[in-house]
Amino acid sequence: MTLIARLRKGAVAGALGLAALTAASPAYAWWESDYAFRTKINLNVDAAGVTEEVTRAPVLIRLHSGNFNFADVKADGSDLRFVAGDDRTPLKFHIEKWSPAEEQALVWVDVQGLRPGQTSAIYAYYGNEAAEAAQDVAGTFAPDYRLVYHFNEEGAPRDATANGNNATGGEARNAGGLIGNSLVLDGQSPVALPASALGGGTLSVSFWVKPSGDGTIFTLPGSVSLVAEGGQLYIDQGGNRSVGAALAADAWANVALVNDGERSVLFIDGQPGGEVTGALAEASGAAVLGQGFAGEIDELRVTGAALPQSAFQLAAASEGQTSRLVTTDTAQQVETGGGHGYWGLLFGSLMFDAWVVIIICAFMLVIAIAIMISKGLLISRVHQANEAFLDAYGQISRRAGDHDGLPAFDPGAHAAGSTLARLYNIGRRELTERLKEGRATGSRFAVRAQSIAAIRSALDAGRVREGQKLHARLVLLTIAISGGPFIGLLGTVMGVMITFASVAAAGEVNISAIAPGMAAALLATVAGLAVAIPALFGYNYLLSRIEEIQADHDIFVDELEKRIAETWQDAPVAQAA
Repeated sequence: MTLIARLRKGAVAGALGLAALTAASPAYAWWESDYAFRTKINLNVDAAGVTEEVTRAPVLIRLHSGNFNFADVKADGSDLRFVAGDDRTPLKFHIEKWSPAEEQALVWVDVQGLRPGQTSAIYAYYGNEAAEAAQDVAGTFAPDYRLVYHFNEEGAPRDATANGNNATGGEARNAGGLIGNSLVLDGQSPVALPASALGGGTLSVSFWVKPSGDGTIFTLPGSVSLVAEGGQLYIDQGGNRSVGAALAADAWANVALVNDGERSVLFIDGQPGGEVTGALAEASGAAVLGQGFAGEIDELRVTGAALPQSAFQLAAASEGQTSRLVTTDTAQQVETGGGHGYWGLLFGSLMFDAWVVIIICAFMLVIAIAIMISKGLLISRVHQANEAFLDAYGQISRRAGDHDGLPAFDPGAHAAGSTLARLYNIGRRELTERLKEGRATGSRFAVRAQSIAAIRSALDAGRVREGQKLHARLVLLTIAISGGPFIGLLGTVMGVMITFASVAAAGEVNISAIAPGMAAALLATVAGLAVAIPALFGYNYLLSRIEEIQADHDIFVDELEKRIAETWQDAPVAQAA
């Protein structure tokens, strides 16, 4: 085998291998085959700024149209499951908010073993009509958690753990809080927390706060308080006040107070903000939120352990408007052998407006194809009929008919529908009328020069009408060529707008969240081009064939006019015997 032959063989093998890799669906391990879909959720600990291991923590997963297709899951979300990165271990979770109509959901997942420098991931499985709800609200939190308020209920805040440490007061809510609903404090009606949740010993209290002014955000009577003054947050413990840490008004911040039995440390957005030495004194009453403080509180947690700084770094990075911890891959769909086709993902991510555009483009494509087929068949029939007519016409004697006019003849069944035959009949009819007029007036000439011009006008008019018939409905192809891409572009722009609006509403910005919606929106442009490209080629091909027929019309009309002039113009009228 020559070197060139080997290179060709290698190139062909490489191309076939690339095509196979492109077309084949990748094989994946699958937790349970009853679930049709899964989405990989990446947990980038380093990007979140977590400096130490987090052994166990609830992680917020925001689902929205940019990273999740709600059409693939049951309406109530009961078939949603979460599995660890080993794709074998189910994880406990619970749903704080589930709104398919808004295409938004807030889910808390119990994640363990997050370490800096290591890639972590979990999987969301869904798409099982037979699945029953499997949420475990209390199990999502470690046993050290004494109290967790999501503020997603009506009335007084209720504890999400199994401890039942519900609050007293605090019915006001803001539906547009940081994580679903938030608690609204007016500075006049504080919220009382159960004393059982804040006993002696080590303690961690964390929450998100959006202050509107100064006041005591949290206080454990006779023990410790968190006081906001002049844009600063302080620990006040036993009459000792820590240095202040910046706390901006009208902006969300993650605040944590940790006492390990020797000192109380303040963390803001995962960073140390001040401390006071000493263990917490026994509280003289129930803890209180919002004693003279106005603002909003979200996601309040009390833990009977001194949580490390990394826990608050994780919360600050994952629960805010923009998550630095969580990114999502494109969804995968189980098929024979496992895997997912990209086209299925794209069509699964299409929104209503894109479907409308694609349906319109499909309708235009059907019309364009129908016109191209019907017009192509018509042009082929006309071309064949004209060939048959010309063959028969060429066999007629040039002097046949003489002063009786152009002869009538049968060109055969194959010439049925010939445009040239219709032009010939126009010329024959017009010439016969002129010959009759000449004989009736006793003119010396059978056909005058003016009559030749009139016959040519009739032939030109017939030629134009035949051309109009051939061009009929081709304007629909030009509409498809010029209008299809613009209609598709309209669908893409609308889809991109909706995708960005949905991502903004969900408060999560990353490429994995945006990519599926953007890719699906581009399908509208593809649909427009799929209409325009075939219509463009078909239109140009049909136009060239029509121009060939029209050229035959021009040649035939010119030849027929010359024949009439040559044979009948200036010819003497035959005298009767």
